[in-house]
Amino acid sequence: PLCLLGQRAAATMPLKRNNIVPNAHFKKDWQRFVRCYFNQPGKKKSRRIARRKKNQEIAPRPPQLLRPVVRCMTFKYNTKVRLGRGFSLDELKQAGISRKAALSMGICVDHRRRNRSVESLQLNVQRLNEYKSKVVDLKKQGADQPPVQQLLGTIMPLQKPELRVRARAITEEEKKAQVFKTMRVARADARLVGARKRRKELAAAEAAIKKSKKK
Repeated sequence: PLCLLGQRAAATMPLKRNNIVPNAHFKKDWQRFVRCYFNQPGKKKSRRIARRKKNQEIAPRPPQLLRPVVRCMTFKYNTKVRLGRGFSLDELKQAGISRKAALSMGICVDHRRRNRSVESLQLNVQRLNEYKSKVVDLKKQGADQPPVQQLLGTIMPLQKPELRVRARAITEEEKKAQVFKTMRVARADARLVGARKRRKELAAAEAAIKKSKKK
């Protein structure tokens, strides 16, 4: 009798606190919101055929355009480089290429990009000059020259740096180096820039005062 009373009391006991009354709807018309892509393999084949047809129509021009080398955004990724949208107007000007000529030569142009450093400007100018030395003008090509083969894939891809550091013997210069001391001295120099500058200014002012008194 005690067990039955306990079960009956537990069944009729209300929920604690101000909770939502359970009223879940699990029998929704989910088939209206489901969309199946059974034509995915066929679309993939259609895109491949369209790419091949386009490449044949523009041959021997390469299907892709030349892209600049840019650094990734934010402090976390700015150590890595990738291919950007297009060359800036300053880079084209340094390389001696006009904006319209760049588009006809297969070079991407991004009028919104700005060069924030001299290094990136020089790197992309060098990339443009290398591309100019390799590009072939079909209008100036003679009939006796061999036909040009179409270049497929990325034009002038980035060389992947080798990140592996192989084991080697420690040099005498590395043995004599005091890394901790050098680091602390550099840290102190950076911290005391203002104080040392102020000290020099005061010393120069005192020297000027003494010199004027002697006169």
